[in-house]
Amino acid sequence: MKIQLTYVGYLKFPGVESGSVVDVVDGSTVGDLLTHYGIPPAQQRFLTTFVNDEAAEPSRALEDGDDLAVIIQVGGG
Repeated sequence: MKIQLTYVGYLKFPGVESGSVVDVVDGSTVGDLLTHYGIPPAQQRFLTTFVNDEAAEPSRALEDGDDLAVIIQVGGG
């Protein structure tokens, strides 16, 4: 299946430009996709993810045609 992957900030997904359509294995979750692109589960809690403009946990199943946005949380002062 195919989804659109958008990311911002310091995030980099090897070989994928933000806004690209990527192939995903049927039954994959948000967390599976993040792990596939090198973001270990322990670090995924520092990201905010949205599927079709709705907040999504790493356990959220992806469906063909979904739009996944990934944002890194930034703190400081």
